[in-house]
Amino acid sequence: MRKRTMGILVVIIILLLGVAGAYIAIGTHYKTHFFENVRINGIDVSDLTAGEAEQLIAEQAEDYRVKVRTKEGTQEVIDGASIGYRFVSGGEVQGFLEQQNFLAWLPAYLGEGSEYTMKASVTYDEAKLSAAAAELSCMKAEQVTAPQDAHLTQQEDGTYVITPETEGNQLDAEKVEKLLNEAVRNGNETVDLAAGDCYLKPAVYADDAELKAEADVRNRYGSITVTYQMGGGITEILDKATISSWFSLDENKQPVFDREAVAVWVNQLADNYDTIGAFLPFVTSNGETVYPESRTYGWQMDRETETEELYQLLLAGESAERSPVWSEGAWTRGENDIGNTYVEIDYTNQRMWYYKDGVLLVETSVVTGNVSADMASPEGVFCLVGKEENAILVGEDYKTPVSYWMPFYGGVGIHDADTWRTAYGGDIYMWSGSHGCINTPTAQAAVIFQNIEVGTPIVCYSSGINYGYGQMGSSGGGAANSESADVVIVDGADYSEAAGTGDASGVIDENWADESAYYGSTGQAEFPITIEDEWSGESADYGEQVIY
Repeated sequence: MRKRTMGILVVIIILLLGVAGAYIAIGTHYKTHFFENVRINGIDVSDLTAGEAEQLIAEQAEDYRVKVRTKEGTQEVIDGASIGYRFVSGGEVQGFLEQQNFLAWLPAYLGEGSEYTMKASVTYDEAKLSAAAAELSCMKAEQVTAPQDAHLTQQEDGTYVITPETEGNQLDAEKVEKLLNEAVRNGNETVDLAAGDCYLKPAVYADDAELKAEADVRNRYGSITVTYQMGGGITEILDKATISSWFSLDENKQPVFDREAVAVWVNQLADNYDTIGAFLPFVTSNGETVYPESRTYGWQMDRETETEELYQLLLAGESAERSPVWSEGAWTRGENDIGNTYVEIDYTNQRMWYYKDGVLLVETSVVTGNVSADMASPEGVFCLVGKEENAILVGEDYKTPVSYWMPFYGGVGIHDADTWRTAYGGDIYMWSGSHGCINTPTAQAAVIFQNIEVGTPIVCYSSGINYGYGQMGSSGGGAANSESADVVIVDGADYSEAAGTGDASGVIDENWADESAYYGSTGQAEFPITIEDEWSGESADYGEQVIY
C-alpha cells in the first residue's frame, strides 16, 4: 500500500514537473514574442517579435493617409506616400516587449489582452506636406470666398444701414500647415479645419458697438439741411446731399467737415446775392433807366465770418434756418434793393427827389460838385450814414455852418446852402459848384432831414438826357423873378418864396411835360406861362420877363 502510494506521488510529481516545464518552455517563447491579444497603436502584434511588430507597423504606415474635413462638410485626403511618410523605429516596440513577464503568458492569453500606445517615430517631407496642402481644393482661389467685415452702406435716400459680415471660407494657409504637421507627427488620420480654427474671420461683425455708433453719427449728420433766408422772401437750401459730401469721421470717429468746401459754397452764395459793386437798373423819376454802381448801399456778405458760422452750425449736427452774416445790408431785396424810400440825385439835370414809402416829399433843384475844379460829386448808390443838425462843415479852405447835414459818402452829403446861394440848378455846378456835397435849398433840406432815416439809399447818377429844368431861385422849385410866386407841386411838395411885390399863383402838374399853368392877376394883367415838353428850350414868358 505504501509502495503504491509512493508510486502515485512520484507520478504526480513527474506530471507536475512536466507541466511546469512545458509552461516555462511556452513562457520562454514569449520572452521574444508578444503575448496574444496585444495591440500597439491599434495594430495587432500578437505572437510577433519586436522586429516583426515594427515591420507590420511600418507596412501599415505606408498606407497612412490623413482626411481633411472642411466647414462645409466636404472631405479631402492626403496620402502618406505623397508626403514621404514612413515609420522609423525608436525602440518603443522592444520596450513594450520587455515589459512582459513571460511567465504571465497564460493569464494574458485568458485575459482581454493589452493595448499599447506610442508616439510613433515617423518621418515625412514637410515641403511635400506643404505642397499637398496647397493642392487641396479648399485652398484654391477659385473655390474661396474671402471674409468681409460688416460695414455701412448708404441707401438711395442717403441714410446708412449696417450690411452684415460675410464669413466666407478662406483658410489661413499657415494654420492649415501647422495643423497638418501636428496630425502627421501624431499619426492622426483626421483633421477638422473648422475645429482647428483655420478659417479667416471678419474683423467687424454686425453687432459691433463702434459700427452702430458710426451709423448713428452718419445718419444724424447726413440728414442736416440749412435753410438760408436771403431777404425779400428768397431762400436758399443747403441740402443734405451737399452736406454729406463734406462730412467725414476723424481717427477718433468724431465728425468733421471739409472746411474748404464749406468756404467754396459760402463764396458761391455770396457771389449770387452780393450787390455791392453791381451795376443794377434804376428807373429815374423821368422814366429813364440808368445803371449806377451800388457802392456803399446794397448787400455784401461777410464771407469769412459766415463760413465759420456755418461750419460750427454743421458740427452741432442739427438742421437750422439762418440769415447770412452781412457786412453791408440793404433795406429790401429786389431788382436793385432800393425799394420805395430813397433820395434820387440827377447830376445832369441838377435835380433831387426824395421819396418816402413811395410818396414824393421833396423835388428840388440842387447844386452839386464843381466839375471845373475836379470836385464832381460821386456817382453810385450810397447809404445815408448819419444826420446832424446845426453842423459845421470843415475843409482845407472853408469852415461853413449848416442847419441840416446828411452825409452819405466820406465827406460828401446833403445840406442846406441858402446862406451863400441864391440860385440852384442849371449849369451852376459846372463852374461854381460845391466841394462835392449836394447844396440844397434850406426849406427842402429841412423836409428831407425831418423825414429821412439813417440807412436810406442815396441814388446818384448822370442822366443821359438834359430835361431842361433850368436854374431856379433859392426855393429850388419856384421862379426867381420880381413877382411873388406861390407854386404848388401836385405830388405834395409845397414851396413858397417871396421874391418881390405883387401876387402870382399857379399849379404845375407832376409830369412836368407839355404843361400850361395860368397865373392870376399881378395887379396889371393876367398872363399864361407855358413850360415846353421835356423842359427843352425852356423859357416862360411873363410878359417881358424870362424865368431860368
